Amino acid sequence: MLCKKKNLCTVQVKLELGHRAQLRKKVTSEGFTHDWMVFVRGPETGDIQHFVEKVVFRLHESFPKPKRVCKEPPYKVEESGYAGFLMPIEVYFKNKVRLTGHQ
Repeated sequence: MLCKKKNLCTVQVKLELGHRAQLRKKVTSEGFTHDWMVFVRGPETGDIQHFVEKVVFRLHESFPKPKRVCKEPPYKVEESGYAGFLMPIEVYFKNKVRLTGHQ
């Protein structure tokens, strides 16, 4: 944490965004060929829950409930599919100031 002025501090939070995909041994009845996961986490399994309010994953509209909201860790979505698509990910940070000690 970096404090430049009285009552004004800056916090730097490092995030790791990633995905994994694995070819299924057998195609599902829906035609899904892969199992996949997308995630947001701290580097080297760092704890980010004190800084992150929620993570919103916006899947392709062909998925049921394409807007997936994770309000606590693990911040991830696991699904099956057959094609690639762009996925916007929104990270909402907690911004309420919490002071400790006596004033």
